[in-house]
Formats: sequence, structure tokens, C-alpha cells
Amino acid sequence: MRPGSKQINEEHEFELIFRKYYVRLCGFANKFIANTPEAEEIVQEVFLNIWAKRDRLKLNDEIKPYLFKSVQNICFNFIEHQKVVDNYYSVIEVVYKNKKEEFDTYESVLFTEFQAKVDEAIGSLPEECRKIFKMSREDGLKYAEIADKLNLSVKTVETQMSRALSKLKTELKDYLCVLIVSLFLNN
Repeated sequence: MRPGSKQINEEHEFELIFRKYYVRLCGFANKFIANTPEAEEIVQEVFLNIWAKRDRLKLNDEIKPYLFKSVQNICFNFIEHQKVVDNYYSVIEVVYKNKKEEFDTYESVLFTEFQAKVDEAIGSLPEECRKIFKMSREDGLKYAEIADKLNLSVKTVETQMSRALSKLKTELKDYLCVLIVSLFLNN
């Protein structure tokens, strides 16, 4: 066997599998998450994982169930992550949708203090993370639009948003509980 022929063979087998299953896997992922760009990111992630494990896997037709199961698992993880993000944002939206004038004096002070803490927490985010967060929340852009404007992958935008939300959640946890209780007691 010539030196390097094993690598060439692996690349060829990988390319054949990629060409054979990529479109089908994207369609499969999209059935779960109904988000074509994100489905493509998930499938690309699966293929990156396959390439990284190529010395332990057989790159032939026997890999088909592994590919589909991997895509399914990542889709389920994505869906669970989205539920957490959506729940968090639904609470934040309640806070932002209620105008300051609708609060009585205590709630107005609480809202002002909370808004200052939110602004401070957002300001403390790393620059790229803060930029992505503001584009999403203040400008109302979708992750794919942000990725396109900043020349990043959607996965990078998702990761940065996840970091931003995690930090904001940690920074604002004490205020969020008080504000939520206050909002629901007055409604």
C-alpha cells in the first residue's frame, strides 16, 4: 500500500457517504426542528463527528443507522435547548411588554432597578456576545440573519446566545424571581 493511500481511501469513502446521505439527513433533521439552516448545521456537526471518529467507524453503508440516530439525538437536544430558551424569553418578554406606567410605585422602583441590572448585565457580556445578543433581542434578527451579517456560522451565534443567556440568568436570578412574583400577584 502506498504511503498516504489509507488517507485518500478514507477521504473518498467519507465523501461518498456525505454525498449519499447529506440531503436525506437534512430533510430528516428538518422534520424534527422545522428550521432548514439549523438542520444543515446539525447534519454538518454529525459529519464532523464522523470524520473525527473515522478510525473507529466503518465508513460504508453500515453507518446509515448511526448517521440517522446521531442526527435524531442532536435534534432532540436542540429542541430541549430551545424549550429552555423559549421559557426564559417568555418571562423576559412579560417584563418588557408591561410598560413602566402600569406598575404602582413599588413595582416602578423594582422595574427601574431591574432594568438597570439588565443593562449592566448586558454591558458586562464580552463584545461579540453582547453584539449578537443585542442583534437578536433589540433588532429582532433570527440567528441565521445574525450569522449572515457577522459572517459566522449559525452554531456560533447559537453558542454565543446560550452564553449570554446563561450569564444573564445568573446575574439576574435574584431580581427575576421578585419581579415575576410581583407581576403575577398584580394580574
